[in-house]
Amino acid sequence: MATLGFVGAVAATSDVCFSQTPPGQASTAAAQSTSGGQDNDAAQKARTNLLKELKQMIPGEVEPSSPLETSLKDVVAMFSNRKLKEAQSALEKLRSADQRVPPKELLLAAMAYAVGDNNSGKRLLEAAAISDGDYPDIYFSFARLALGQNRITDADALADKALMTVQNSNNAFSKIQLDHFKHRYYDVKYQVAKGRGKIDEARAAVAELDKIAPGTPQTLVANAEVAFESNELEQALGFLRQLDEQRKGEDAQPAEVTLASWLQRKGKAQEAGTLLKRTAGERAGDGKIQYALAQWSINQEDFPATLIAIKALEEINGDTNASRELRGKVAFAQGAFAMAESHFKRLAADNPVNFDYANLYALSLAHSPKKEKQDTAVNLARQIAQAKSGNVVAVSSLAYVLMKSGQMDAAKTILSKVVKQPNLNAEVTFIICYLLSETGQKDQAQAILENIVKAKGLFLFRSEAKKLLQRNAQSSGGLPAPK
Repeated sequence: MATLGFVGAVAATSDVCFSQTPPGQASTAAAQSTSGGQDNDAAQKARTNLLKELKQMIPGEVEPSSPLETSLKDVVAMFSNRKLKEAQSALEKLRSADQRVPPKELLLAAMAYAVGDNNSGKRLLEAAAISDGDYPDIYFSFARLALGQNRITDADALADKALMTVQNSNNAFSKIQLDHFKHRYYDVKYQVAKGRGKIDEARAAVAELDKIAPGTPQTLVANAEVAFESNELEQALGFLRQLDEQRKGEDAQPAEVTLASWLQRKGKAQEAGTLLKRTAGERAGDGKIQYALAQWSINQEDFPATLIAIKALEEINGDTNASRELRGKVAFAQGAFAMAESHFKRLAADNPVNFDYANLYALSLAHSPKKEKQDTAVNLARQIAQAKSGNVVAVSSLAYVLMKSGQMDAAKTILSKVVKQPNLNAEVTFIICYLLSETGQKDQAQAILENIVKAKGLFLFRSEAKKLLQRNAQSSGGLPAPK
């Protein structure tokens, strides 16, 4: 049996769906929650996703504009407006009228997880297991949660438990329900095989999904992933393009962008770039493609290509947060700090709750020769670090800003705690090296700097790190440190 490292770890997203929604497409708008019946765009999108989640939990097709769909919309409205007792009562009536409708606690749990209320979701799912332990979909839902937490063996066991529940039901379920449970079973089995890297088992599960639910989004994604793992890239792209056709009008990334992201996760960055460049040339008016190409280019630190892609993006969408952020990062990485400051100042002002923009604005200000700007940088960085005290990037950024304004002792106190943290990224590591260099520990900094300047991907301080490396070497006469 071949074992491969599948692209896209099992349910490696913060979103958890009980339905067969492909990983990464769970409702992010729903997580914002709706309140007081406000009919803004976010609230409407949240309700749409909640309705979709409920419909996918119900065996068989829920016809558009049918009485069942109308009732489900009412339930979503009640849930969204926090009328939970009314929603529960409505679901009870629905189940009495239509045996396809799952237990109310299961549907309420699905909606709770969809809006990010994991505590309520867990409580409701446990309640469903107590009150309706003979309903198989409860265990499939537990299995989906296990997959989301990368507990692959638990998910496998839960799927088998659900199957056993079906087998011991004494023909209590209709054919429509049995087909639904079979779909759920092979969906979990596919995800388990994918998580274990067993391509043959994954392919077998996908073949069963093709029999039960051909052409559904979940089946198309599974087919695309199996084709990708078999290095059949055109076939994988074909399945993803079919998915694009189904999702017209939705805010989803194009097939080529999805495939490029899979290639990059496999370490095939150049193949991903070739695909994006070709697609960008063929579809010059597609902003999502141009943005993806700009992102790929900046991660390769090909700044001229990044700026070309940004210009193409701006010709389509105008001056947006996305294009400004990319321009700001290019400027910062190239040492054009005044230009970076201008971009991030505007971004921070337009997006006052965005920590990243404010942090990059502070870091850009810190490079100004003007004391008033350095003072502003310190004050801003301190506010961010206080608000994000558990964030290593925020805390180390404050230390860097303090060092740039000459407050070395304060920075040293901060970084003495940061160095104890595991898995520090290149930017934070550079800030520590900057402190070592500024406090007479150049030799210790040198070896670390030599490693981080080789770091792949976008490293915003790379040019600064190279300068520091060169400065340290010159200050020691270019000789190795004494042993």
